[in-house]
This record gives sequence, structure tokens and C-alpha cells, in this order.
Amino acid sequence: MKKGSIRKALCRKPQMSASRTASPMSPVSSSTRSPSPLSQQTSPSACKSVERRHQQLDITAENVEAAFEYKFQKDENGIGPGVRYITEPLIKGLSKQGNLACISSLNLSSPKDADKKFKYIENLEKCSKLETLSLSNNQIEKIEKLDKLMKLRELNLSCNKISKIEGIEHMQSLQKLNLAENDIEHIPVWVGKKLRSLRILNLKQNKVSSVSDYS
Repeated sequence: MKKGSIRKALCRKPQMSASRTASPMSPVSSSTRSPSPLSQQTSPSACKSVERRHQQLDITAENVEAAFEYKFQKDENGIGPGVRYITEPLIKGLSKQGNLACISSLNLSSPKDADKKFKYIENLEKCSKLETLSLSNNQIEKIEKLDKLMKLRELNLSCNKISKIEGIEHMQSLQKLNLAENDIEHIPVWVGKKLRSLRILNLKQNKVSSVSDYS
């Protein structure tokens, strides 16, 4: 071989075969590199899935709230277990009168075998024209919150758990008071002095030992 051809052969750069595969340690092309989990963006499908889960949680919370409101409403209307409460919607429903100030007669007595009975006298302040009120066969322990019923003529509180005559001193129009079958032991002096219009007082089956204070 000639010296010139040998020199050309030594100076020629080796060419990599096209079929040669990259070394396992060689860097991977950026076009084929898998994205890092931190650099990944949430796909639309994943966003929808998260949104659906949030909606399900919202619906669940809404159902719980609705269930609570339903239970409360049941209690307010005297359907659910526990004490029955006197509310304005209940009064309107029983009297079939939307304006409380127009109600003249109201019957809130309970059946003797009822599972749920009234324990408190309440929410009657707006019934300013009420003349007749019945609350017999309940669990009432105290006569209260009747000071706004200035026109009341008949009050029936028989078959309750009342132990004291009170809260009716101002009732100048009261003519008939039924307190039979309670736990009353004493008749205060003011009953005969302040209740000038009182004509009938029923105290049968109470614990009254003397009526000497009543005149």
C-alpha cells in the first residue's frame, strides 16, 4: 500500500453505523423523555372526577341539612318524638287564619293518650284578640306568657301539672278559669281581688287544703 493511501485511511473519521443502538447510559432524547410527576398538569378527565367528588360531598352535606330541617319541622308540628311546641305556623294551621291578631278562639288541647303534648305556653303574644284558649290534657307546669291576652274570657288549663296560680293577675276580662286536675295547693288572695270579671273557677281534683284565702 502506498504511503498516501495509508495516511488518508488513518485521518478518516470513523462513522457510526445507523443500526447501532444507544448505550443504556446515554441521555434520552428530550422528545422521548417522560414528564416528571411534579411537572404534569391535571388532565381534564381528572378535574371532572375531582369535581364530581366535590359535588357528591356537597349533596351529602345538603341531605344532612335537609334531614335536620325535616326533623326540626316534624318536632315543630308535633309529629316527631319529644315535647310538642306551640309555634306560629302551628297556630295558623289549627285556626286556619293567616293573621294571628284575628284569632278569637284557639284549641290547643291534646288527646289524653297522645304521645306528644305541650309543656310550655309560648308564641301567643300576637293573638291580641283571643277570647277563648284551651290547653287541657298537656304537660304544662307553669302559667306564663299570657300577659298580652287582655281580651281573654275563658282559659282552660285542666289536666296539666300546674302547681301555682300565677301569670293571670292582669286578666280583667277573664270570666271562666278551669284548673281542674292539677297540682295546686294554694289559692292566692289576689284571685278574688284582681280578677273582677271571674265567675267560674274550677279547682276540682287538686291539692288545695283550704279556700279561706279566696274571697
